[in-house]
Amino acid sequence: MMIAALVISLVFGLLLLAVVSNGANAAKSKSKRAKPTAKFNPATVKSRWTIIQDLTRQGGNGLRQAILEADKLLDYVLQGKGYRGDTMGERMRSANSQFSRRNDVWAAHKLRNALAHEVDFDLVPSQVKQSIAAFERAIKDLGGGL
Repeated sequence: MMIAALVISLVFGLLLLAVVSNGANAAKSKSKRAKPTAKFNPATVKSRWTIIQDLTRQGGNGLRQAILEADKLLDYVLQGKGYRGDTMGERMRSANSQFSRRNDVWAAHKLRNALAHEVDFDLVPSQVKQSIAAFERAIKDLGGGL
C-alpha cells in the first residue's frame, strides 16, 4: 500500500514538473527578442564597416580578416537589437525572418566558420565578395546602422 502511494506521488510529481517546465519554455519561446542592449551604437557599426571594406581591398589575409570581422559585426548587431540565443547561430535563427536573403547570410556565416576552424581552407575572392555583401544586407535588414 505504501509503495503504491509512493509510486503515485512520484508519477504526479513528474507530471507536475513536466507541465511547469513546458509552461516556462512556452513563455521563453514566445519572444525571440530580448530588450536591446544599451551598448549598441550605430556609429560603431559604421566605423567597423569602413574597416571591413578596407580589409577587402587589401586582398590576401585582409580578405580572411574581413570575413571574420563582418561576422563579428553581424553578431554585435544581433545582440544589440536584442535577438535571443546563447550562440550566434541561435541569434541568427531568432532573426531569420528579418533577413531578406536568408540563404546568403547563412552561407556567409558558414564560410566564416570554415575559415575559423579548417586549417588549410582556400579562400576564393568571389566568395569573399558575396559574403561581405550578404553580411552588409543582413545588417541593413536588422536596422543596424549601415
